Amino acid sequence: MAVGTRYPSERRTYRDSQTGRQVTQLTDSPAEDYHPYFYNPAVTPDGRYLIFFSERTGLSNLFRLQLDSGEIVQLTDTRPVRAEYWPFTEAVRGAGACLAAIGSGGREVFYFEGTDLYAVEIESLRARRLLTLPADLRPSILHANADGTTLVFATWGEDLFLEGSRRAYAGEHFSVDDPFYHKTTSTILRVDAATGRAEEILRQEKFWINHVLINPRDPDLILFCHEYSRAPDRMWLLNAATGHFAPLPGQSTDEWYQHEFWSPDGQRICFHGGSESEESNGFCGWCSPDGSQYHKFHHNTPGRAYAHYNLHPNGTTMVTDGEAHTGCISKVQLIDDRQEYEVLCRHDSYRFGDDQRCHPHPSFSPDGRHVVFTSNQSGTSNVYLTDWT
Repeated sequence: MAVGTRYPSERRTYRDSQTGRQVTQLTDSPAEDYHPYFYNPAVTPDGRYLIFFSERTGLSNLFRLQLDSGEIVQLTDTRPVRAEYWPFTEAVRGAGACLAAIGSGGREVFYFEGTDLYAVEIESLRARRLLTLPADLRPSILHANADGTTLVFATWGEDLFLEGSRRAYAGEHFSVDDPFYHKTTSTILRVDAATGRAEEILRQEKFWINHVLINPRDPDLILFCHEYSRAPDRMWLLNAATGHFAPLPGQSTDEWYQHEFWSPDGQRICFHGGSESEESNGFCGWCSPDGSQYHKFHHNTPGRAYAHYNLHPNGTTMVTDGEAHTGCISKVQLIDDRQEYEVLCRHDSYRFGDDQRCHPHPSFSPDGRHVVFTSNQSGTSNVYLTDWT
């Protein structure tokens, strides 16, 4: 199907089986439909459009959904190139799965097609190519600063990860402790969204860099993670102006951290995690960029589930898609040093190890009034929305 192909509204509204809250299913295709990774907003800054991936054409492509009418328009018409985000997705072809980000003040969506970085205008549908990576590099998730003028992403060794994906798809199992992942060379690239001018700002041998996030206000502050590391060094900070980079102080040897991201004002690094020695002890919270101050909000829940947290635009409340309440989207009130949960609705999607394309990955509309999430409760992944209050 071509760029500009239109689809009528697919949305339907229902009452959640657990809370009675109204939930709107926004997409309803027999293919995989899902919104961008949790730290990349899915809704444009003006609140008009939801951006999502869909494989309804037989390839991974990007689409916009007009939130007031439900109409869907195809934004890209990709080639059948490798697009899996392995080891986090199954084999996919087309637009790089999970890698897209809204930028340019909300006017464009940036995405990878193989090793080519493109931008497509959300309104006019005009596309442009910004750069082409060397064939031996595999790109990771894009991220933009607050005004969308600067992009960052990591690259990994293509030969290593291609061989790993082939072996995995053939049935071989890789554990999170497998040294295979750390045989790669990782880089961080920073790109001018207007010109496509790119610069390599970090290169690490035998180190798997992932979740590269540019500070919303300071394009020289780059947060990234040491993926699948058992050392107390999950979260790292790079100052591209000075070249200094190091793990954030304060990450205890008895704690694990995941899914770090910047607060919208760029003053805090948010995360969730737990205790290595006491499985029921979990926390979410934030720290200062220099790691000198941590504020953690705890819970004790047997059978804690794999989950993501996200920060509400008010900066004081979070949402989670499974911690403490498996299969649920929950509002998390942060009171003193503890978490209090209010279930908003069920998503009944994703278990640890499942494909990332069906992970709920809750995120907010720009005004904070709605939560967007993905669920495969209908049999394939689709995008949903519920009210925050």
